[in-house]
Amino acid sequence: MEFFSEISAVQNIIYIISSVLFITGIKMLGKESTAVKGNFLSAIAMFIAVGITCIGLVNPIVLFIGILLGAIIGSFIALKVKMTSIPEMVALFNGFGGLATFLIAWSEFNSIPDSFFQAALVMFTLAIGGITFTGSLIAYGKLSEKINIAKTSIITKIFTTIFYISLAFLLYSIFITPFLIPTFEFFTVLLVLVLLGGIGFVLPIGGGDMPVVISLLNSFSGIAAAFRRTSSP
Repeated sequence: MEFFSEISAVQNIIYIISSVLFITGIKMLGKESTAVKGNFLSAIAMFIAVGITCIGLVNPIVLFIGILLGAIIGSFIALKVKMTSIPEMVALFNGFGGLATFLIAWSEFNSIPDSFFQAALVMFTLAIGGITFTGSLIAYGKLSEKINIAKTSIITKIFTTIFYISLAFLLYSIFITPFLIPTFEFFTVLLVLVLLGGIGFVLPIGGGDMPVVISLLNSFSGIAAAFRRTSSP
């Protein structure tokens, strides 16, 4: 027990160091002369944080394979994309971050603790991750001009309505039935609604405002990750 306690203490210290490095890297992105170094520093900070989290939880070989695959795919995409298409790439990558959060929250369904607070956080995480994923895909489509649907079209109105329904259903599942652990069918409805709701969240927004939307969705990913951490039993 002492060994694991020491490991946990070291992890927390490294988390703090990684956070400082990550924030410093992001700050360096504000100047063209330091942007490359800032991007590299942020990547290193994230690598350290993920690596220290997986110690004792994941087979090192599996961890290495995952990192290698991610590095190869990410490098290939980054080398192929044009500079003018960077916002689209950011939207797409952010969507994958939302998908990861969504899948992690989904995996927690069978182990939702008998606690209103933790069950609520799992469902919030699921909703934010789902909305971030599909919303980011729509943002990518609008930026790349692959999606051209007018704000006044019936399709936009339908998905916008679904977005509000998903929010209402989420609030109902958390506050109206506060101590009801959701059944599989109930949870499935929430899964579908938040994924469709993400489309309705971004679809009415014009292409010129997509960078703002991407920034907002990016912050959603951070919030979802924080909720996921807090909801861990």
